[in-house]
Amino acid sequence: MAETEKTRKKRDTHQKRKDILEGAVRVFIESGYDVSSMDKIAEVAGVSKRTVYNHFQSKESLFQAVVDDFLKQRDEQKPIEYSNSRPLEEQLRAFAEAELYLIDDPVRRGLSKFLTSIFIMDIEFGKKIRGQVKPPQEGFILWLNAAKEDGKLTFESANLAAQIFYGLVQGCLTYAALFTDGASLKFKEPVLNELIATFLSRYGVKV
Repeated sequence: MAETEKTRKKRDTHQKRKDILEGAVRVFIESGYDVSSMDKIAEVAGVSKRTVYNHFQSKESLFQAVVDDFLKQRDEQKPIEYSNSRPLEEQLRAFAEAELYLIDDPVRRGLSKFLTSIFIMDIEFGKKIRGQVKPPQEGFILWLNAAKEDGKLTFESANLAAQIFYGLVQGCLTYAALFTDGASLKFKEPVLNELIATFLSRYGVKV
């Protein structure tokens, strides 16, 4: 069946948006947020400045889209539902690996460094941007509650347990990878095994 004009335009629009986001990532990483311009992003993306503004009203809205797309990629790595047929260790590893997805590739790691620096340097701006995206613990909290109902975990606060888990992952693995430009990931397996064991020793139900 021949492609319709409407379908072709929709595909082209989607591709241009993808090109703009990828161009923005490159420019933000290389130049920083303040110095980056919509002109430069358009140049790197291979589109006109008018096309950039047709998709994004401002540099801030483009930056928000970059963050949204980045975190959407992470969330797509996560298991959606708790399974009583899979070992807890395996499921916890899947959540940890989804978080590590943000830093296990040079481009994603560069973007993580950039976002971290932005949020540290401008706390209010960081709060504003993060406040518009789904927190990383949301899906994990659902998983925790399901595991508790199944009698596999015990805790008083799912929010606190989620905070502890992500604190272990980020403190032991994420930030180490950022500070060593990924070199520390060569040794992630024993660290990952230990932090999962540590989490389960605190919240797992002894049988």
